[in-house]
Amino acid sequence: MLADIFRVAKRYWHIEIIGSLDKPFKWKRIIQKCRRNNRYRYIFWYRLAYAMNKSDSKFWRRRAKLLNEKTSRTFNVEIMMGAEVGEGLWIAHPTGIVITSHAKIGKNFKIWQNCTIGIKGQQDDIRLVIGDGVRVHAHACIISDDLELGDNAVVGAGTFLNKSVPAGHVVFNPAPQVIREYDAAAMGRFQQ
Repeated sequence: MLADIFRVAKRYWHIEIIGSLDKPFKWKRIIQKCRRNNRYRYIFWYRLAYAMNKSDSKFWRRRAKLLNEKTSRTFNVEIMMGAEVGEGLWIAHPTGIVITSHAKIGKNFKIWQNCTIGIKGQQDDIRLVIGDGVRVHAHACIISDDLELGDNAVVGAGTFLNKSVPAGHVVFNPAPQVIREYDAAAMGRFQQ
């Protein structure tokens, strides 16, 4: 049972930490990358919990939940157990990321810091599907009970999204930036 868990986790580590199945798997390389970078350290522990959660054993699923909770507190990234995340997960900065357990995410998913993928919780039948090669940039918020992001879709930085996006499309919220002269009477004086 434990050997099966490590075999599943090792495949994820090989793809997401080493970089490719074409490169040789070396524990030394895994340890070096995890020491140097929080991104790889988070992915190591998350994928171990993910593999444990896929087990048929209630014992290992419970341990997976506990490990995932500890990892979430340590790295401030909460990808809930139950979310299906395909191979090739890439996290730019492991800070402030929340992904619901209802999400079904394809291969080569890339996500930046402070993003939320969640549900409204107003429907019994929830469908939150994210295709292969999707990128979700910093501070994006995806909230819906019925949404599909097609393959290779891109969600721009600071975007609020509650509708489906077809494959190969980019979605962003155009926000005009306002620059004006500082008015001390209206805004108060500068700090000294």
